[in-house]
Amino acid sequence: MVTVLIFAGGTGRRMNVRSKPKQFLELHGKPIIIYTLEHFEYHNEVDKIVVVCLADWIAELKGLLRRYGITKVVAIVPGGETGHDSIYYGLAAMQKFSGDDDIVLIHDGVRPLITEELITENINSVRKYGNAITGERARESVVRCINGKTV
Repeated sequence: MVTVLIFAGGTGRRMNVRSKPKQFLELHGKPIIIYTLEHFEYHNEVDKIVVVCLADWIAELKGLLRRYGITKVVAIVPGGETGHDSIYYGLAAMQKFSGDDDIVLIHDGVRPLITEELITENINSVRKYGNAITGERARESVVRCINGKTV
């Protein structure tokens, strides 16, 4: 079995958006979280999804799941103070739905730019090596400042 943990418990403070959390902002008429969930919903190897969400937005998320036909979500749990806390709460909730030999994927709910191939590569890596992590080359300039004044 493959179970996915989507953590979407953040408020988007760095984005300075007051109307709604960033995972619920719409892009081309659809909330960002739905784009992310659809990748896992439509992947034939993913069996279940657990979502960690802001407590005040759980009802909204449930409505969106119905509206967009997302059926693999088996639990929505409230998030914590930090991303690490939210992931912990999601993993704790996942114990009810997963066995010791299940594959668990963890993905950020506001990162919808993934592909079916990437998900498959991660699943296959876990089967072969016991774990996987996705990384990509830095495209930004990387600088170093030793004294706090000059680069």
